[in-house]
Amino acid sequence: MRLLILTGRPDCLGENDVPIGNAFCRFGWEVIFGEITAIGSEDHRYFTRGVLVAPSGEPHQLGSAAQGTRGIYFIDECQLVLFNGGVPSSISHDVWQMLWLASQHTPFVNSIEGTLFLETKHALGLVVPKEHRAFAYASNEFSLLWERYRQSPDRCWVAKPPNAYCGQNVFLLPPNGPNVRAILQCLTGNADAQSRFGRLTERDSLVKQHQFQYGPDGFKAQYAILEHFISEVAQGEKRVIVACGRAVAWHGRKASLDDHRSNIAQGGKPIPVELHSNEVELAELVGRKLMDYGINFVGLDMAYPYIIDLNLTNPGGLYDAKLASGLDQSDQVAKLMMSHFQNQ
Repeated sequence: MRLLILTGRPDCLGENDVPIGNAFCRFGWEVIFGEITAIGSEDHRYFTRGVLVAPSGEPHQLGSAAQGTRGIYFIDECQLVLFNGGVPSSISHDVWQMLWLASQHTPFVNSIEGTLFLETKHALGLVVPKEHRAFAYASNEFSLLWERYRQSPDRCWVAKPPNAYCGQNVFLLPPNGPNVRAILQCLTGNADAQSRFGRLTERDSLVKQHQFQYGPDGFKAQYAILEHFISEVAQGEKRVIVACGRAVAWHGRKASLDDHRSNIAQGGKPIPVELHSNEVELAELVGRKLMDYGINFVGLDMAYPYIIDLNLTNPGGLYDAKLASGLDQSDQVAKLMMSHFQNQ
């Protein structure tokens, strides 16, 4: 049996590459660490460049280079594929298209279509019950978001891009904040500020008439999310790893004193926490809903009773949960994946 782990850099293995790769090797599988950026085809058979690791090989460590046989490996010669990284924008269309075509013959832990359409904050409304998600607006129009903010002058908000990762460009907006207007303009592409007619009152009719002609270079608007601030976040977020509908690993995240974000990439620290029965129930409910769309491995960001985010591509948590608790749950993840796909 052979698992293909598609990763950004086989010469520097990441936080999911290592524990999951090692776990599958312990169960006797061959593991290929393949390069996401090297996807290609030969007579419409899809392959990548990578390193084949035998089950008898030494376990890898975080940041180590994959040790094994380097070569070109066809995806249809693998029994399972785990996608573990982002795709550079310059080749993303081709890579996603070829991976989707490859997935018609070889099972992927997370379906390509599910990954493409559900790894976004827009998707929370599809898989998270209303009472477990923050109220939010999404728009690429600064004026709409600015008006919504001003309609609730005593409320604290969070503004962020719908498709960013690792806490990038996530802003806490206090009531009557002096920078809120600038932040919302920035997140929506500064389209309002770039209008060639400016913002003088006597030009309003021209601005409305040409509202889709943003600046000299055409349409520049970007989408942003404006959502109610969740006070439960102050008590600490939890990252919960769900594999095939089962909550298998978790840890808390402690933010640094000078940042409202607790993302590990932004300086947050993993800490040991308990996952209570109601939190397990919610995580597994969302996990089962995601399975309907072919998503079998996900990291959920939770501040109960709310789900804050879905992480489908290389969801960190297994490695950090081990750091926080000392428990390695990678074998449990591998067992669930093997059982799920062997029973299909």
